[in-house]
Amino acid sequence: MDPDSPSPGSRDGSPPDSTLFDDSRWPLLVLRLPGNLTSHEQQACLDTFAGYLRRGERFVLLADLSRVGVVPLDQRWRQVEWFEKHERALLACVQGSAVIITSPLMQLSLSAILHFVRLYPPLATFANLAGAEAWAARRMREAGLLPRDEP
Repeated sequence: MDPDSPSPGSRDGSPPDSTLFDDSRWPLLVLRLPGNLTSHEQQACLDTFAGYLRRGERFVLLADLSRVGVVPLDQRWRQVEWFEKHERALLACVQGSAVIITSPLMQLSLSAILHFVRLYPPLATFANLAGAEAWAARRMREAGLLPRDEP
């Protein structure tokens, strides 16, 4: 990738983490990956996610990984190490994760990461945004993050 070109998902060249996360419907945090990230972009993404964990607030994560291909082995290990480092905060804050995956290879990458990481909050995978959003809304109500009558 040309260092002078905008980052994936960024039209103005801003850091990738500012375009990947959407917290406008908090306590739903949406992460949209535009494709595979460079190691630098992955680190920026993990740093931003750690910032949300430092808030100490409970939330549900909706991660759209539908455009991501096979994650390189070094990045998978970096993710495993990051999950281990932030395990306590993840368990306290993340009340569930809805993950959009359309590729069997991406499902395999996720399974490989989850093999090494113990996550207790519910995690569900979906082939489309509608299913993931419906599950995330239901999970937020179950976790007491939304009133029972709110959509």
